[in-house]
Amino acid sequence: MAQGVLAGRVAVITGANRGIGLAIARSFTREGATCALVVRDQAAGENAARDVAPLGATPIVVRADLSDRSSIARAAEELSKRFDRIDLLVNNAGILTDEDRGTPASQMDSAILDDTLAVNLLGPIAMSEALLPKMGRGSRIINVSSTMGQLTGGSAGYAPAYCISKTALNAFTEALAAAVSDKGILVDSFHPGWAKTRMGGPNATVEPDQSASVALFLATRPTGETGLFWRHPGVVIEW
Repeated sequence: MAQGVLAGRVAVITGANRGIGLAIARSFTREGATCALVVRDQAAGENAARDVAPLGATPIVVRADLSDRSSIARAAEELSKRFDRIDLLVNNAGILTDEDRGTPASQMDSAILDDTLAVNLLGPIAMSEALLPKMGRGSRIINVSSTMGQLTGGSAGYAPAYCISKTALNAFTEALAAAVSDKGILVDSFHPGWAKTRMGGPNATVEPDQSASVALFLATRPTGETGLFWRHPGVVIEW
């Protein structure tokens, strides 16, 4: 029988084929969870599952395009058939395009904004809505956000579409937390740091495993106030 602080728990992690998502899958599996890796590319997901499998329960791979509600609905249906409940949902998948990095807010391309919001905001909203019927008391929804979305001391105009998406994701986190608090479901977001991932780039300073430690904290923290934005385990920040 699996042992660990997440023993017997079922975790769904989006964007889990690499970077922070893969690190979270590894961490959760090591702690006894059965993970479902929601990925856009099936082959990349299968490679990630093989990477995670030696640590515990072999993950399942579910393909979904997080910018497409119908694709999310199909993924949720498959997850519902596989599991009688979902204990943890980590909305990790996100995009930050080179075009967004180089465009000031005064000249934003509406297509870049639409694409960024579709994945970074509307995807987590749709995934949360689709899986909530499978989530009971004690379940957790964890949204991977960024301090670039802070309204004070945030991006200073860099990558405006990404920043807007993360501000809105924090707002959704707070609103959803209020909506499901009577069901005993905690909803939080967290800043993973400037992680050494494809998105973070070559100058990043934080190992993905360090980012994953915050997700593990949120998956296991005592019940209490919800709808918060976290920077480190036990450290809440304003957004």
